[in-house]
Amino acid sequence: MQSRMWRVHRKFIMLLRVPLIALGFIAILHLTHVESAKIADKPLQHNESEEPAGSPGLTQHAEFQATAYCITGISKSGIPIAPGHVAADPKVIPLGSIIHVDSPLMGGIYQVLDTGALIKGNIIDIFIPSYEDCREFGRRMVKVKVLRYGYLGHEPGKGPAK
Repeated sequence: MQSRMWRVHRKFIMLLRVPLIALGFIAILHLTHVESAKIADKPLQHNESEEPAGSPGLTQHAEFQATAYCITGISKSGIPIAPGHVAADPKVIPLGSIIHVDSPLMGGIYQVLDTGALIKGNIIDIFIPSYEDCREFGRRMVKVKVLRYGYLGHEPGKGPAK
């Protein structure tokens, strides 16, 4: 009698296992989405005292040569390449920086998440998924304004503002 009852309970537990795992996974996704939404909704703030006058950071645009690339894969920062990503020389604009590109064709806000062997100095590579659009973009001069420097928040070679 007891072994038959154990079989019934065991079948019941096996049937409930999959829905319970799915509910737990959904709850975790919901909680992480809520937490990341709190962070994403905060506007970027800049303290004017952090940067000396004449510094090329948030206060002015700099001229850069821009090219386009359509090769997919894993970026230098370790995440898959996607639209909105830019490759740049990490000595000029560090990985993780948020930039604004002023250009009629591909203007907008991008994140620097990749580097390239041929990217040295004031050159950026904008990811465009379409090969034809990359060819159309070609190489052109754009104005770039750094909105936030890297993951640490300061220019390369300089420490955090005090």
